[in-house]
Amino acid sequence: MGDRKDHDVYHERQSWQFCGIHAVNNLLQRQEFKKADFDRIAKTLAPNAFVNPHRSIWGTGNYDVNVLTMAMQEKDYDIRWFDRRKDPSVINLDEIIGFIINTKTPKFFSMYTSHHWFAVRVIKGKWTKFDSKNKIPTEIEGGIKGLHSYIKQLLAADSQVLIACNKGKGDVIYKNDSVKPSGGEKKQPQAGAGGGVGATAGELAKLEVS
Repeated sequence: MGDRKDHDVYHERQSWQFCGIHAVNNLLQRQEFKKADFDRIAKTLAPNAFVNPHRSIWGTGNYDVNVLTMAMQEKDYDIRWFDRRKDPSVINLDEIIGFIINTKTPKFFSMYTSHHWFAVRVIKGKWTKFDSKNKIPTEIEGGIKGLHSYIKQLLAADSQVLIACNKGKGDVIYKNDSVKPSGGEKKQPQAGAGGGVGATAGELAKLEVS
């Protein structure tokens, strides 16, 4: 998959539509999953489906959020949707391992939308973006405040922000239960999966890459 390991930093490069695999492996900093693993999970999610809704029918990847979530759960990690009603500053960074981001880009005069997965985590004390489309990981400048600003930018662009944590830590990913409006909020939040707010059930099923 074109992965590289420079100075103890693991970074997988983009191959076909496998950015979901790359994002999880980059987050965990090792090749924990391969195509066969994600295909197996997709089949488990829809064992009787003639056309599996959780991956590309062409076998090129395009895995949706359900596959990524189950993959992380297999390794004793949880994924929670970031609650869009909250400000990123209330995220308890000491209790999480990082973020999995899903961005979208309109294409062909907005006739369809392309989605892309990537990871954000701490490397050597610095919050770093691991995007498989880039040759190397890129540092998010500004430290923790820079991270908070970056998350606000993602939310303003209608990206989905998922928080990854160790199993059983989902209830402590926020410093408190107060809801502080985020400056990047553009619309009222909708009930989502994983105890958070950020996507409807329909949006959840559509979170895949192309």
